[in-house]
Amino acid sequence: MTPAKRMTLLIALSSLMTGCSVGVGGFGIGGGSNGVGVGAGLSFPIGGSASTKDNATDSQQPDCDGEVYQVQPIYPAQAAAQEFEGKVAVKFDVKPNGRATGYSAKGDKAFFAETWKAVSRSCWSPGVSQDFVVSFTMNKPVTLAPVAP
Repeated sequence: MTPAKRMTLLIALSSLMTGCSVGVGGFGIGGGSNGVGVGAGLSFPIGGSASTKDNATDSQQPDCDGEVYQVQPIYPAQAAAQEFEGKVAVKFDVKPNGRATGYSAKGDKAFFAETWKAVSRSCWSPGVSQDFVVSFTMNKPVTLAPVAP
């Protein structure tokens, strides 16, 4: 088996083994001088949900000491490179120290990590449950809007 065919097989197998993710970009087989070519692109999962009861980073964050502020999520570089836009609906409770706990998210997985980073680094009103929609739109600031009760 040629190295190019082996690489194509490995890429195909790894794609199948990763489960139910959808790729934007990806890989292809085509032309080359010997009839085989391999291309690669960026890919990431698109939809889904995640939740956690309590998070490891939570213990690393100091208490808020009464401060209340929100850290703005950052548009992920990989999503920006693919001009991918999306939304994440997040819900969480706030502990007495002002830190998020019981976090759950639904929507575009490409934005989950940056949304969680912003939520976990923010200081919230103690004891108040939060429900937000975070919108990631190209060439616009990321918005964090509360969901009306």
